[in-house]
Amino acid sequence: MCHQTVGLVQKFCEENYIACSMISIIDEITIKLNPKRFLSVPYSLGFPLGEINQFNNQKKIVKELLKTIQ
Repeated sequence: MCHQTVGLVQKFCEENYIACSMISIIDEITIKLNPKRFLSVPYSLGFPLGEINQFNNQKKIVKELLKTIQ
């Protein structure tokens, strides 16, 4: 999904008292949407959790993302 779509869905969820967060690869778009919670990652489009078969790194990213909701 595109960043703008995800940001708009997140905004709708937050307005309806559903806490959520998103992973951002293109921060310029994410910042314009002004989401409450997001995690910026330095990976290529299509790989928000990084390289395939890198389970420990992927788990670390998901844990960091969940911290933004607390």
